[in-house]
Amino acid sequence: MKKRSVAFLLTLAVTMGAVTGCGALSVGGSGTDSSSDSSGDSGSDAAADYPTGTVEVIVPYAAGGGADIATRLVCSYLEQELGQTFVINNVSGGGGTIGLTNLVDANPDGYTIAYFSSTDSNGDALFDGVTYTKDDFAPIAQFSADPHVIVASNASGITDVDSLLAAGQDGSTTWGIGGAWSHWDFLKMEFEEATGTNFMRVAFDGGVTAINNVASGDCDVATPFISEATAQINAGNVQPIAVTSAERHPLLPDVPTLAESGIEGLENFNSVMWRGFVAPAGTPEEVLQVLSDAIGKVCENEEFIAAAEEAGVTVDFMGIDEFTGYYEENHNSIREMIDSADFE
Repeated sequence: MKKRSVAFLLTLAVTMGAVTGCGALSVGGSGTDSSSDSSGDSGSDAAADYPTGTVEVIVPYAAGGGADIATRLVCSYLEQELGQTFVINNVSGGGGTIGLTNLVDANPDGYTIAYFSSTDSNGDALFDGVTYTKDDFAPIAQFSADPHVIVASNASGITDVDSLLAAGQDGSTTWGIGGAWSHWDFLKMEFEEATGTNFMRVAFDGGVTAINNVASGDCDVATPFISEATAQINAGNVQPIAVTSAERHPLLPDVPTLAESGIEGLENFNSVMWRGFVAPAGTPEEVLQVLSDAIGKVCENEEFIAAAEEAGVTVDFMGIDEFTGYYEENHNSIREMIDSADFE
């Protein structure tokens, strides 16, 4: 597999980012600089009253996207739980690697954390110039696991899983990827491996672009997140085929899962992109636990759950102990697929 070079972008943008607050639900805090909040404290001393000041949350993608929307939503409720301001820092570029490089270079005191998702721990295998590894991150918690929905162009003739498999026999049917080197690619590979199919990969700059190309007939199939697809599905502009989670999704209750197709190889198919938070390696365990517990309380908040559902964010909490083990398992699974991949 050919890696994408990000060395030049890292040189230019490692310190860049548009900083904005979490917004209307911010409940304040001292507003003091995080470096002064923790200076001179040992790990356990610093953790005793954590947090005592503003927490920076790096989102390694542009403002307005799914990662940004989900992070801002969680942070607005974290502010209520912990009584401090969580400030979003969008540091986009390099497939997320620029923002994550900023994170691993930050002081491991709990006052800089980052949004993290399924493939991010494998940045060193996906991009040239990335120096961090999975061990440079301390997992905190997972807050969401979002499924995709397979949609087809009305002009493609694909109306169900059977016709999707038939279309994927010779490699000529286009399959839109809404973000190269992301969960989109690995979902496609998982599906092809499970079904023995082969689709032509077409990379777009996001899920909305991908589904718009399906709606126009310029791409045969795509796998946007459900929140990105509902408008086009409801308008009848694309044909929904199946959701990729183990269970049906409340926003698309009439769309079956792949597992429901009854097709051999898809019986237990479940592919979702998890979303969570990490800190720099070396962050005190007590601090990580405080954050994990607070995220758990947010995920139990009925108001948050309702807001998340409306935003298309599927709440699925995993606390620090379980998430740490899953982080390792997921990393190894993705690395195996990277090693066998032939996309550029």
